[in-house]
Amino acid sequence: MGGSAAADADVPFAPPPPAVRQLISLGGVPERGSVDRGPERRVVLLGIVGAAGFVAASAIAFVTGFGGGGSWLPLHLALAGGAGLAIAALLPHFTVSLAAAHPAPARARLAAEACIAAGVVAVAVGFPTGANLVTLLGAGAYLAGIVISAGTAFIPARAGLGRRFGVIEAAYGLALVNAAAAVVLAMLRVGGAVTPGGAWLGLKPAHAWLNLVGFLSLVVAGTLIHLYPTVVGSRIRSRPALLVVVAGIGLGAPCTAIGYAVGSAVLTIAGSVAVMAGAAGLAVVATGAWSGRGRWTTDPDWHRLTIGHLTAAVAWFGIGTLILATGVVLNGAGPAGWSLPRVVGPIVIGWAIQALIGSWSHLLPSVGPGDAARHAAQRRELGRWATARLVAWNIGAGLVATGAFGPAWLGIAGAAVVGTVLLGSIVLLGRALVVRGAGSG
Repeated sequence: MGGSAAADADVPFAPPPPAVRQLISLGGVPERGSVDRGPERRVVLLGIVGAAGFVAASAIAFVTGFGGGGSWLPLHLALAGGAGLAIAALLPHFTVSLAAAHPAPARARLAAEACIAAGVVAVAVGFPTGANLVTLLGAGAYLAGIVISAGTAFIPARAGLGRRFGVIEAAYGLALVNAAAAVVLAMLRVGGAVTPGGAWLGLKPAHAWLNLVGFLSLVVAGTLIHLYPTVVGSRIRSRPALLVVVAGIGLGAPCTAIGYAVGSAVLTIAGSVAVMAGAAGLAVVATGAWSGRGRWTTDPDWHRLTIGHLTAAVAWFGIGTLILATGVVLNGAGPAGWSLPRVVGPIVIGWAIQALIGSWSHLLPSVGPGDAARHAAQRRELGRWATARLVAWNIGAGLVATGAFGPAWLGIAGAAVVGTVLLGSIVLLGRALVVRGAGSG
């Protein structure tokens, strides 16, 4: 979920290390002038804009109660749509960038994004209305998008000339497997193979763990392994904690899901503890990168926003996994151990969507249209009211998280704050897309 705008103007007191410079290249080998990165940039940019659109649609659905009210449709649009589309756009970009490989053909990349987007829309229409065939077709399209994304991520990387980051590739691979398993479980539910009052009581939390933790959280965590050092101007280092992050989240989530599916308290507890260890490992990785951070000399607001969002997201992930694990320890494999309202504040708002906003704010000046002057103008737009937005977003997430345990009005107030900041972030993203730099014709 990011590249670096350092190539335009921002340079810390020390030049970026080679790994960071590699991430600046959007696919292909930097030394080869024959590589046309234009299509790759456009694919990534389209994914970012589409992800923001789904997040905006999620906010509208929540406010208007469209789709019958409740939290399912807003969360589906924000996570399966917004985060899923961003993953389809960015995960293949990162694998080829880290491997110094040529990106996959733009048509294949666009096909993956189209399948993800169409699948989300079909499920959003079909499931609330009881149109099971439409829902199944949408789930199938989403599954196809996952498979195509895997192909465009890993096949080109095999021929790369640069250093391969196996632990990151393992994270992405595990995440895609978990996502496919979650989609299959949902298709079983919609297809009538399991009933809401029967086996689905255990499969529903399994589906949620695979989606929210095993897929989405693992992709975000795997991306932050290299994105966070890039954003703070540090070095990407191999640390033992990286293995803890990937194994803890990538294997812990399906372990918990299997525990719910078969009714094993031992498996659910072991998996949730492993995920907590993965969250702790990510905090160790972020702390190590922070200790070696660079000192940025320009665009202070933009840097404050991107660094602040990603740092806070890591902290919220730790809080969220603690809440998840506590529910599992207290209830074992019982369905009561899973509570969606209790994870919306820390995991959905504080972790996933906050990381998405920080990432698109960091990435757009790298892949957006225009020259260096226009990219500088984009950074200024994206960094507007950075401190106020950061503080408000995290206060809102805290209110939503607290409201799940206490007075409901706290959650309502927090949702209003988050919605306001989200609207402002999306508006600024739109302004950054059309802004013209100084001296532009």
